Order: sequence, then structure tokens, then C-alpha cells
Amino acid sequence: MQNELSVNEIFFSIDGEGKRAGKLAAFIRLAGCNLRCSYCDTEYAFTDGQLMRIDEIAEAVEGWENVTVTGGEPLLQDIHALLERLQGHEVNIETNGSVDVTPYHEYPWVFFTLDYKCPSSGMESSMLEKNFQTLRSQDVLKFVVGDREDLRRAQEVCEKYEPRCPVYLSPVFGKIEAKEIVEYMKSARYKNWRLQLQLHKYIWPPDARGV
Repeated sequence: MQNELSVNEIFFSIDGEGKRAGKLAAFIRLAGCNLRCSYCDTEYAFTDGQLMRIDEIAEAVEGWENVTVTGGEPLLQDIHALLERLQGHEVNIETNGSVDVTPYHEYPWVFFTLDYKCPSSGMESSMLEKNFQTLRSQDVLKFVVGDREDLRRAQEVCEKYEPRCPVYLSPVFGKIEAKEIVEYMKSARYKNWRLQLQLHKYIWPPDARGV
């Protein structure tokens, strides 16, 4: 297990999306990513990181009930030691769907927000099917959608894997209107689909960091 991780930033804000949207949380953004999505808003995390000891990271978020581990792609590093140190928190791991999540199912205080990269991302071919076959009820399946083709693909994926977890549809900021997603949800009649807007991009400038 790694005793140090490459960290891009640690900050405190609200969860801007997902099942904890609007709740206060501590964010640990790890550096490095294996994908290059067309709409990426965190390119600064690809290479910009500094090594921090696990104890340092855990101490930085002490006192925060909700912790989100994000990236980049956080699972490119071995985060077992970090998750063990974060026992007592509720930990959300935001991951891009291309890296195996099952080695981390052993931690009951951890849930995953798992992306399925739709066609407009340019990264759909990197999706790891195993991840979507093993989604648990406490996890979240997220589709970032930029057009109608992405919406149709989200429907196909849900029909294939029949996820037991909540499904969230999030518009690519500035590419598709939220009302178009709602209309598609109505036509598809998927009752476990939920529209989510990235709250932090409405509260602060869309390109603001550390919020």
C-alpha cells in the first residue's frame, strides 16, 4: 500500500453533484488521469501534484463527516491506506469508469460515483464493463451528456446493466439545455433517473478552482 499520494489540492465546499449535492464536504483531489475527455474541466489535475503522506491528508480533512476523493482519476494510485485512514467518514470516490473499482468494495464507509463516458466525451472505448456489472445499491451511476446521442447511449447502458443504484444525468456545461434532458427522461420513463446540475458552476465562476 502507498504511504504517499500525489495530491493536486485539498479544499472544503459543498458537493456540487450526486446524492450528496448541497452538503458540505472535504475534497481530496488526486493528481493524474488516464483519459482526456472532450469536456474536461480539471485538466490542471493531469500533472500538477505534490506528494503528501497519508497521515497528512487524513489530518487535513479531520472533522468533516463527508469526504470526496476525486481527480483526475483517483484510482490510478493505490488508495487502500487512505481509505483505511478515513474510516469514520462517509467517503465518495469519483471515478471515470475505466479503472477497476472492485478492490475497494471491502470498505463499507465508501461509495462510488461511477462515470460512464458517453460518445461526446471521446473516451467511451475506455470503459471497463466489469465496473458497471458490479454497481451496488449505495453507488451512483453518472452520465455526463452533451447531446441526444449521449442520452440514447445512457438509455442503452441502463437497459444492458440494469443498475440497482441511482442514475444521474448531468449536462455538459454550455452544451445541452437541462430541459432537453428532462424531456428525454419523460419519454424514456426511467423512474430512477435523476437530473443533476453542477451547483458549484452556478454559485461560482464555471472555471473556478477549489470550490
